[in-house]
Amino acid sequence: MKKFRNALTKICGGVSYVSMFALLFAMAVTVIDIILKLTISKRVLGNIELVELSMVVMMFLCFSKTQLENGHVRVDLFINKFPPKVRCIVNGCIQCIVALFSIFMLLQSFKQIGIVSKAGTSSQVLHIPYPPFYVLLSIGFALFTLTLVLSAIEYFAETPHAQRIEQ
Repeated sequence: MKKFRNALTKICGGVSYVSMFALLFAMAVTVIDIILKLTISKRVLGNIELVELSMVVMMFLCFSKTQLENGHVRVDLFINKFPPKVRCIVNGCIQCIVALFSIFMLLQSFKQIGIVSKAGTSSQVLHIPYPPFYVLLSIGFALFTLTLVLSAIEYFAETPHAQRIEQ
């Protein structure tokens, strides 16, 4: 299990760098657009499309890394009243439920790749094709689903990692 966690951590870490680059790109496009608007009264062509598409990359590729680092918001006022073993079981069940929803969304994203590819859809101004972004979305969901399954297994096995989270 530790090898799988380490491998998944490396993969998610690498993917999160792509997400960070997308954030940097969106910020750069926005700053350049504002500077051009204020100085020479011109705008970056397709700036909204570029920022929207980079947000897709940024959001879906960072979920798995955030999950591995336990960075998602948790409301555990009720769960904290349980003993540690019960907390691990409840949290493991929650991870399984979220993983099921993530699997459904992953399957739908695969279907959407086919639909968008057949339709040949692209952005309106710059005509950037959408299918590569749906592929990145699917990769993000696949990694997120793997991290959820790993978290559930760790909770059920009461590994040291799960016990650290519960403290």
